[in-house]
Amino acid sequence: MTYSPVDGPDTSLAGFAHLGAIIGPVIPWLVWRVRREEDQFVAREAAKATNAGMAFLAAFAAGTLVWLFVPFVGFVGRMLQVATVAVAVFLCVNAYRRVRRGVTTSYPVQLRVIREED
Repeated sequence: MTYSPVDGPDTSLAGFAHLGAIIGPVIPWLVWRVRREEDQFVAREAAKATNAGMAFLAAFAAGTLVWLFVPFVGFVGRMLQVATVAVAVFLCVNAYRRVRRGVTTSYPVQLRVIREED
């Protein structure tokens, strides 16, 4: 389903939620909390961004733990950190571009922290 700029949802706020997922789940969660009653499109997209932000945060934390606590292969943890950031930037910018056009989006990997139906 697509929306026109006049009658559609607030795509800028939904896009902001997806860009906020690059640095973690807090910004998209705040967008979801504020707009979940008023705009279903923004609420669904912010929930997806929150779930993706949690997955990115968990992968980055796992890389950090490997880097800090596993001797002789700590570089693998550092590589996981760099890969997580690169994938997060790519997926979130792609989701931002789709949402700004009024098209729903999804991430290939999500931790279901917030249900999209809420």
